[in-house]
Amino acid sequence: MKTILASTLLYIGLLLSPLISNAADGIQFFEGSWKALLQLAKEQNKPIFVDVYTDWCPPCKRMDKEVLPLPAVGATYNKAFINYKLDAEKGEGIKLAKQYEVGAYPTYLYLSPEGVLLARVLDYQEPETFIAQAHEAVAKNREQVLANLDKQFQAGNRDLNFLKTYILQKKDLGLDNSLEFDAYLNAQASTEREKPANIDFISNNLNHAKGTAFDLLLKAYPSVDQARQQKLAPVLFNLSADAFRLALEEDRLQDIPIIFKQMELLKQQMSPKQQGHLCLFQLRYAQKAKDAEVAKKAGYAYVASTMNISTDSIQAEDKRRYTAVMQPYFSGEIDSAELTTEDKALAQKIYTAEICVYLYEASNTFDIVLSKGDPALKDALRWAERLNQFRPDDPTFNQLIDRIKEKIN
Repeated sequence: MKTILASTLLYIGLLLSPLISNAADGIQFFEGSWKALLQLAKEQNKPIFVDVYTDWCPPCKRMDKEVLPLPAVGATYNKAFINYKLDAEKGEGIKLAKQYEVGAYPTYLYLSPEGVLLARVLDYQEPETFIAQAHEAVAKNREQVLANLDKQFQAGNRDLNFLKTYILQKKDLGLDNSLEFDAYLNAQASTEREKPANIDFISNNLNHAKGTAFDLLLKAYPSVDQARQQKLAPVLFNLSADAFRLALEEDRLQDIPIIFKQMELLKQQMSPKQQGHLCLFQLRYAQKAKDAEVAKKAGYAYVASTMNISTDSIQAEDKRRYTAVMQPYFSGEIDSAELTTEDKALAQKIYTAEICVYLYEASNTFDIVLSKGDPALKDALRWAERLNQFRPDDPTFNQLIDRIKEKIN
């Protein structure tokens, strides 16, 4: 398994490498419009493979370089599909990426000839796995699983076993299944809804923080047994975190305080990492909403005891993490020739960089949100000055210090 440093090296290399397209022995991509693609797929009765990418995505570039040009991959995909590349941030790609709920890159969509989603695969894929996924998608196309389920649901099928199958299928495809969960709960007797087995089914399969099922999980959380609370808390946290990111992206600031209240219910079961994420979410919200109260509460909590950690302790933790990260290189498991001087320097200061993130996010938010003369700016200045101790030549930190000093005076 590659370490973070190997991944960093790959990221840099891929940014500098040219994008490979339409290799003679690899996958051949149709170059017309989406409408023309669907027309051709229907005429040939052939399923569609869509490579959804962005120009800045390292795994996309790696797939373009290492997998898509391979003859074995091309032989499989060119025979089985009409293949199509879709830039998620340009032209038709913007609308289509939203339509198919693409949220990560690369995303590989396997569609029926009518454009119905059969399967979805994310991230870099080894060639053998990528070929196997093509075969699975072809099998799914024959069955037209989701298309058939959609038709039955639209026709009013509310049998509980059918709804469970439909919910699981949409979950497996990464599609929002909250509407189907609403139908599932409506079809149940009220006495069945809060039973432990039903709560488990919902928590294991719900993938959006909305609808009757999510509300039911929130309601049930305080009263379920300790073991279920421990399993349910991260589910609710992750769903709420996704809801927060979407609300912030769409500037629905009025919805975010409700999301924070939901997350606060989980505090006793939150890991330190989740608590840090919550503080960071609150800081990002405060920046947009210009909410000084939220900024202060989150800022002080986010920094917490960071200022009390001695330089010697930070250096010791840097050394420990460096040894752990570099072990595969020291042992020869990974070729050390992959590492640059810059990579090694980064590895030597991993914990320092983490501390810098905490100090910068809090002090920068105070600078953005707090009014001139606010006493809390003095704390922000202390945090920023410690940043300067770690990286005295960083212009971002130096400019932050100057801005905060100006607001204090």
